Amino acid sequence: MTDRRLILALGRLERAIARVEAGIESTPPTQSGFGHDESEALYRLAERHRTLRETTESAIERIDRLLERY
Repeated sequence: MTDRRLILALGRLERAIARVEAGIESTPPTQSGFGHDESEALYRLAERHRTLRETTESAIERIDRLLERY
């Protein structure tokens, strides 16, 4: 992957994380009346957020290593 493609991918990941975080922040953490389906959906969303965050952090570390070479 070229440096440019890596930087563009990182930008897409950061925007995706921002959208996920905005969705999580706009949803109350505990709310009575959540059924099983809603709780499961929130759990899956939180897992996606964690995965996206880890992927972005990994990409940033990779970019840092690439930049250290120059």
